[in-house]
Amino acid sequence: MIGVDTSLTETERKYLESTVAMLQEEVLVDELDERHLRDLDRNEETSEDWRTFMRRVGDRDLLGVPVPRAYDGAGLGFLETALTVQAVAYAGCIMQACQVSMSQHGGRTLYSYGTDHVKETYLRPWLRGEKIAAQAFTEPGSGTDLAHMQTKAERNGDEWVVTGEKRFVDFAGYADFMLVPVRTGGEDGDHEGISYFVVDADADGLETIEQQSSWHGYRGSDARWLRFDDVAVPETNLVGEEGAAWPMITDELNLEHITMARYCLGSSEQALEIAANYTLHRDVDERSISRYQAVSHQIAESATKLDAAYLLNTRAARCLDEGGMGAGRLESAMTSYFGNEAAFDIADASMQVMGAIGTTDKYPVERIQRDMRTGRFLGGATEVIKNIIQHDVYERIADDEFDGELVGAEYEGLPWTTELDGTKAVAPGDDD
Repeated sequence: MIGVDTSLTETERKYLESTVAMLQEEVLVDELDERHLRDLDRNEETSEDWRTFMRRVGDRDLLGVPVPRAYDGAGLGFLETALTVQAVAYAGCIMQACQVSMSQHGGRTLYSYGTDHVKETYLRPWLRGEKIAAQAFTEPGSGTDLAHMQTKAERNGDEWVVTGEKRFVDFAGYADFMLVPVRTGGEDGDHEGISYFVVDADADGLETIEQQSSWHGYRGSDARWLRFDDVAVPETNLVGEEGAAWPMITDELNLEHITMARYCLGSSEQALEIAANYTLHRDVDERSISRYQAVSHQIAESATKLDAAYLLNTRAARCLDEGGMGAGRLESAMTSYFGNEAAFDIADASMQVMGAIGTTDKYPVERIQRDMRTGRFLGGATEVIKNIIQHDVYERIADDEFDGELVGAEYEGLPWTTELDGTKAVAPGDDD
């Protein structure tokens, strides 16, 4: 936030500031310093680097922020959850924020619906930073439209046998386990019949079809395209009830929309600060380029978009704090759409005002701009998120008193208003 943040309490502002300081001074140091961030972008990171990162953030209660302390979470609210991933992206990079974010929405799902076996075997060590997770939702033929997933599981005694493919699985190359929704019943397109499993990453029959690392942005996670070839999963790894995962998934995505937008904004804020300072010190024709309106107005627009997006995000997080993970679907979708688009605009403008040097790796702005382009697909592409927004907006503002029969016949009366006595408004000249 560039302006005064009246949406946060003093306690919340201090939480954000202290988390950023902790990350900069205690976590992203030594082997995890700026050189490591460059290695991530070149896909030259190591498994040990990721495990070091996870141990450090786990030790500092930055994983599973909305999960109670009894299960090794931080026991805080959804707003603190959003502030946490913002801090990680601002101090580090979007990929680190992605893994931390996954522990928030995925961790909350395992806490709310997982068996004791799931909580003890997977959730606790994950939130302590001892294990790495991957989320295997997207398929070759279905992305956001999870109801059309083709990966299936059939019961075989006290096990389930999973068959199908998942792709764009971030952290698959490092993961100890994966969160995997599959169809166990119902018909293609049904919301009923989808189940949610925890699958061990070293399970027999789990194969890599393709390593997907050379992306435009969002690098460093060793993402994979995976095939599940009769992968056996124990009954105890079923999360929630069989065939009833749809509400769990949509609730999880509701929180994910907030955290993803928040960490995109945190990263773009870093780019904006670098660009603004660069323009203060870069002279053209013996004056700072910050004094040229073509430059300074882009900074002004970016700062305004950033603050507006943060305010929307805070509102959405408070909706969840008040009503739970299923609350505020419209508000979460709004912050996803506006936040992810704003983050890209800000990063792109930051590169633009810096000129050619902004396209080099001398500054992290070039990396951030590429990451932000990818952000416009996270948790659902912008166009999909707009569909959620328009549906809920129409539902909320629909007015039973709006007289649709007068639409196209406004000479008889105005559909949006009535006389005080409740009769239809009369058009001028029709008094008698």
